Amino acid sequence: ESGLKTRHIRWIDFIPLLYDDSGEEYDHFSISLGRLSELVEADCHYTYPLPDDFRLERLQKLNRFVELVGNNDASETQITEFLATDEFKFILLMKFCAESIHSELTCKWQSEDRLDIRPDFFVVYPNGYADIVEFKLPHLKTKSVVGRDNRETLSAEINSYISQTRTYRKYFDDPNNREWFFHTYGFKVHKPRRFLVVGRRWHFSVDDWREIISDFRDIEIITYDDLIDGVVAQFYTSY
Repeated sequence: ESGLKTRHIRWIDFIPLLYDDSGEEYDHFSISLGRLSELVEADCHYTYPLPDDFRLERLQKLNRFVELVGNNDASETQITEFLATDEFKFILLMKFCAESIHSELTCKWQSEDRLDIRPDFFVVYPNGYADIVEFKLPHLKTKSVVGRDNRETLSAEINSYISQTRTYRKYFDDPNNREWFFHTYGFKVHKPRRFLVVGRRWHFSVDDWREIISDFRDIEIITYDDLIDGVVAQFYTSY
């Protein structure tokens, strides 16, 4: 009655069901396999291509990240430390098409007396400039979008995460901070996009959330499923 809703369907077959209710005492059901029997036989003899050694190795490592994300006891620190290791940094490199990544670099304020900040990751592109990637937990405590019709807004939980990254933007708006950072770490950060990795895809099922997030400057929300699927797709894309 509410329409067809799909949830992570990878494969679905529709098989015709023949229904005859003309009998007085019994209704008759039957299934016509038709060409399906031929397709099944063809599938039995089909050789599915496997990833080459390089891709297979990376996919196995990616599965370890999937296991970590699926563990409700995993902390933000465990997730970021996992991605920062040489063995698994390819996940962020591939997702963001980056040349290098740097984790938890200390950013010291040059024009203000404020506490140092340490974004989770800087992803550096071939042009020498970097964006910022911040990680939160895969599970949300509340709905991502709250409010009544035509008054929808992001939840307080999501807004608090965005507010944290706003400090990063303010830091790099100061040319003195940018100059100090470049001379200290060797790459540039100017008007960076802020990527917030949080939650799972089903936490953001409301269509309006994309319209809401567009009101925020230089911020993009990525779910853990988007991150993982974005890497997997590069292993199987044919050019």
